[in-house]
Amino acid sequence: MAHCQYCGQRLDEDAIVCSACGASLVGENTGWQELQIQEKIDEAKHRANIHTISAIVLVTIGIVAGSVLCISSNAIGLFGVAFVCLGIGCTASAGRHELKARRLKKQLKL
Repeated sequence: MAHCQYCGQRLDEDAIVCSACGASLVGENTGWQELQIQEKIDEAKHRANIHTISAIVLVTIGIVAGSVLCISSNAIGLFGVAFVCLGIGCTASAGRHELKARRLKKQLKL
């Protein structure tokens, strides 16, 4: 069982504030803020990966569908262009999430 470093009171394992003296037990040395920032970095990277995979799939479908449908001389081949544009949009979104992750990493190092 842990004890308060200020008054010596016994503490629960998950205590954030000492019940006796009211001192904050979550300080800079525990890494609480670093943990929260790291979770945000991981979430941003995960979203970037999802958007990158979506972009690859959409662009591939767009190119294949556009070329197949254009060969058959249909105007429906323009749907392939729409898929390519959606893929480009997903790429831009992935870039924003990667930028967010880099900024958070920089904040973590400070």
